[in-house]
Amino acid sequence: MFSVIALLAVLCAVFPEGGWLGLRFPQLSTVLSASEPETGPSPEELIAQRRAAVLAAEKDQYHAFFREDPARFYLPDDDVRFFDPLFAALDQAETHPLRVVHYGDSQIEEDRITGTIRECLQEHFGGSGPGMMPLRRRATPRVGGGGTAELDRYYVFGDSDHRAGIRQYGPFADFTRLDTVATFSYYPVRSRDKGQSTYERVTLVAGNLRSNLSVSVKGDRRTVEPGESLSFVRFDLPDSSARVSLTLSGYADLYGVLLDGKSGVRMDNVPMRGCSGTIFTSLDGAQLRAFYREENVRLILLQYGGNSVPYLKTDKSISTYLESIRKQIRYLQGLAPDARIVFIGPSDMATVVSGKRQTYPRLPGIVDSLKVAATESGAAYWDIYGVMGGENSMVQWVSARPALAGSDYVHFTLAGSQRVGEMFNDALLLYYEYYRWRKKHE
Repeated sequence: MFSVIALLAVLCAVFPEGGWLGLRFPQLSTVLSASEPETGPSPEELIAQRRAAVLAAEKDQYHAFFREDPARFYLPDDDVRFFDPLFAALDQAETHPLRVVHYGDSQIEEDRITGTIRECLQEHFGGSGPGMMPLRRRATPRVGGGGTAELDRYYVFGDSDHRAGIRQYGPFADFTRLDTVATFSYYPVRSRDKGQSTYERVTLVAGNLRSNLSVSVKGDRRTVEPGESLSFVRFDLPDSSARVSLTLSGYADLYGVLLDGKSGVRMDNVPMRGCSGTIFTSLDGAQLRAFYREENVRLILLQYGGNSVPYLKTDKSISTYLESIRKQIRYLQGLAPDARIVFIGPSDMATVVSGKRQTYPRLPGIVDSLKVAATESGAAYWDIYGVMGGENSMVQWVSARPALAGSDYVHFTLAGSQRVGEMFNDALLLYYEYYRWRKKHE
């Protein structure tokens, strides 16, 4: 056994680093370093440091956090007043409800990250309910849903086989087509959950009506005639509820059901598996504008980039992607002038390079470029990659106990998603506290 080990060591020492005749053999330094223990703080220690830095930043220390901490928001022109219109609206949310829309890729499926942010905003500024639920079978950790009919589904992201050949996909880039009578029900997954599982208002969002649309909730029946590009059918419930059913008949495209409180903050989780965030300019502007205005959308989160990282291997491909992101931000700004936009960039992602699991080689540069593209376009940027610990941090998040990321070295676990959401909340609330402090002292 020792002879075999010695022979392998000799091969490691003498084999060319670039390989020979198409063969590769690890270098001796790589083999020896692979056995070295990981250095630096663990993910949990790093998270604790991030949160401690946020909580310690008060008064004269605010600006140090805004300049230096990885959990800060990168703002257009470094303007710390960027969020002031949002914070002013949040302060009035009990009397003038507002909406937050969180668009993203598969990192936010099942209400991950979104649910943690929503819980914090509703706790601080009022509100209840899980927000948008689609007209199809779906479950989150809090709310489940299903229908009596399997309707055709169309969406503008992912597989092109599911395109509808139109631009009217609604505010969530996804719809089901009603051509029959169907009942859709929503119910709590865990009966002990409150707050985000309960709601006082139900709103059906529909469009492209090709006949009268009939909607019934708890014996209350409404009829909507064709005409508007976007129709809102609202039902106020007599009491806060965690369970509701809608019976629909007619021919229309159904964009979603909003389960909200009557006041405070409402927040939607809009996951788009496989999407890179470049689809918004493909959506009908009139529908988006109508939704953002009707629902008083004051914050739009765009969480994308991870699906593009493995394929952005040249400067030209990166430049093309960045220009598309700029176009999406400008397009949404024109449709939602009262909303602040935050681009949440990709997390660390690990792949195998020369036999070792490590960060995608281009990822750090892509993150830096996205910061510039977002802020120069008038949006804020929040850096999950930096918050996690930067290069090769994903390996530590996967090996943490409990695991904070999955074995694909890309997606967070529920525990990891909660940590990310909490760090986002801590940072946003720090900017809010600074806003309140400035109002008192300026």
